[in-house]
Amino acid sequence: MEKRIPVSELRLGMYIHKLGGSWLDHPFMRSSFLLSDPQDLATIRECGIEDVWVDSAPAGPTARSAEPDSEKLPEASSAPSGLAGRKNGGAGSMADKVVRAKRICLAAKEQIRDLFQEARLGKAIDPNSTLPLVREIAASVERQPLALLSVARLKTHDDYTYLHSVAVCALMLALARQLGLDERQTRLAGFGGLMHDLGKAAMPLEVLNKPGKLTDAEFELIKRHPAAGAELLRAGGAEAQIQAIALHHHEKINGTGYPGRLTGDEIPLLARMGAICDVYDAVTSERAYKKAWDPAGTIHKMAQWEGHFDKRIFTAFVKTIGIYPVGSLVRLRSQRLAVVIEPGAESLLAPKVRAFFSLRSKEPIRMQTIDLAARGCKDSIAGPEDPEKWGFRNLDDLWMQ
Repeated sequence: MEKRIPVSELRLGMYIHKLGGSWLDHPFMRSSFLLSDPQDLATIRECGIEDVWVDSAPAGPTARSAEPDSEKLPEASSAPSGLAGRKNGGAGSMADKVVRAKRICLAAKEQIRDLFQEARLGKAIDPNSTLPLVREIAASVERQPLALLSVARLKTHDDYTYLHSVAVCALMLALARQLGLDERQTRLAGFGGLMHDLGKAAMPLEVLNKPGKLTDAEFELIKRHPAAGAELLRAGGAEAQIQAIALHHHEKINGTGYPGRLTGDEIPLLARMGAICDVYDAVTSERAYKKAWDPAGTIHKMAQWEGHFDKRIFTAFVKTIGIYPVGSLVRLRSQRLAVVIEPGAESLLAPKVRAFFSLRSKEPIRMQTIDLAARGCKDSIAGPEDPEKWGFRNLDDLWMQ
């Protein structure tokens, strides 16, 4: 049974189910682990975490081991998290890239928050001040496109506005490269992704942060944020194409979007890209009023929204993140459930996965990492699965190991 305690009562030997605050506010790769290292305990006390959720069962012979137990379900995984960079794989591993991506998200969150705060106070915005951040995000996308995107997806309600901007920036950069845009257009795509929601700084906080469904009047108010953002960017001297992303990222190909009800190629190219990136990150992020959609299921649903997106750009987007993005729960033809941990190098249909549950026995199994593209591999993905159906928690722990 879990119970919440202040950090002052935390002791070595306790099993932590959850650390208070945002996952991005502490240096641990995961938020559930056995606390066995005095350095980890000192770090928790020093980084501003006020409370933790721990296992109330007494420590003893039946307590969880500090060693990874591959027979456990994801929510009961006992692998220690360790400090980022201290207990991870080599420099080229996915885990190392996740650590770097997390550092970028931490820094970016603060910079974007400051930018929004300045805009909220009526101060002039200098888009060029974010150039180093865009370069850093671009470098992360070059190293491993999906590491930063996967980390940014783990945002909390308080982080959402700022890390959504970071995620859309990364998606835009990756999509621009997939489309073969030149360096200038790619840079503008990144800037525009980072700034696309700046107009929300001009929206009333009580409406912007409302935990429930907006009323018709509130939605009409929120629909003004694209024009507000474009004006803030114009006043700050941003290039016209960056302004266009802010103004038109809620337009739809069939003309039912806003604010201009533009159709087809009337919508600027970078804004058509922004529409896809914005929606994908929004629906795969957990919000106060809704659960996050599964990444693979999201791709399937978005593909069915006739008249919403530019089909050519959407096809390129799917190639960018994969049909089964990192973090997706999938059903294998071997009658096992697995989580996608890395994109396929050669095929969208053959990523690297981690199998952990048997559909035949309805029991957890010893975890196995499988490269579905490897020569001789006889397994393959039968289709996506909904994590809500199975009640799995902390699936992200699996792909971040």
